[in-house]
Amino acid sequence: MRVDRLDLLRYGHFTDIALSFRSDARLHVIYGPNEAGKSTVLAALGDLLFGFPERVSSNFLHKSGDLRVGASLRNQAGDRVSLRRRKARKNTVLSDTDDETPLRDDVLAPFLGGASRDVFSRSFGLDSHALRDGGDAMLRAGEAP
Repeated sequence: MRVDRLDLLRYGHFTDIALSFRSDARLHVIYGPNEAGKSTVLAALGDLLFGFPERVSSNFLHKSGDLRVGASLRNQAGDRVSLRRRKARKNTVLSDTDDETPLRDDVLAPFLGGASRDVFSRSFGLDSHALRDGGDAMLRAGEAP
């Protein structure tokens, strides 16, 4: 799956922010100073793909029911989908239009390849904690018993 665009419509401290990614790039790296929103962007992508958890920490600017994240995605077969996700108990996957028509819950299945949120996070969402923990594990592996 490729993310062509990620929309932070109402998420964390972001409102109406669109991040576009080069379609020919093999890797995308998001970097910036502390507190710029890198972790928020990663969390937004996870919430878009797998749904919002029951309790959220991204609702300090926008009410939980108003949270929205969207994206334009492409899979290996070349299929594309543009959608939004909202924080709710049902009908959380929506069309990427002003009327936000509910979409089928399984609309993302052809794009995720069966990956869970945990697999996605460990494989594609490296953050400072994961890098530090991985480095610590490597150092411990080299220690004599």
